[in-house]
Amino acid sequence: MEYSTWAFLLLAVAVCLLIAEVFIPTGGIISILATLSILGAVYSAWQAWWSSSPGSFWAFIGGMMMVLPATIVVAFYFWPSTPMGKRAILPEPQPHEVASFVEQEEKYRGMVGKVGETATSLNPAGIANIDGQRVHCQSEGMILDAGTQVVVISARGNRVVVRKVDAQASISPPRPTLHQAPETDSPLDFDLS
Repeated sequence: MEYSTWAFLLLAVAVCLLIAEVFIPTGGIISILATLSILGAVYSAWQAWWSSSPGSFWAFIGGMMMVLPATIVVAFYFWPSTPMGKRAILPEPQPHEVASFVEQEEKYRGMVGKVGETATSLNPAGIANIDGQRVHCQSEGMILDAGTQVVVISARGNRVVVRKVDAQASISPPRPTLHQAPETDSPLDFDLS
């Protein structure tokens, strides 16, 4: 058999071995055999064409450099649809599986606008009794003492956000706005000095 035939035959063996390496876990044994086949193909091509037609040798090397990476890419493209690939790659989780506190947040959204009383001091987080339930809550940044009347203004994950009830104002949850101007008339509830 001529060296040119061996070059193409060893290249075909190397392609088959690379595909097998993707689909059959051997710890790299098939990769070593594929590398030896590639080296044999290069040697056979060198023996066949280097002295008579160096252009043919470089064309074979260029074609090999395009075929081998393309083979690996195609094999990895089809691998997830194989039985072994399906066992190795986990399916992506559904949105309801990765969302945290979904049921609790829905329950807490139903509490928006309800009035309760703090069971512990909120500094700014603590416990409040709202609608007959002990609920983890957080104030809007103010420290509130235990026994303070609060209104639920929003639900965030596994807690509610509350605001101190103002005796003169009507109790209603704030309407969210994208660009809300800060209140300049109200004094700060803490000392900056």
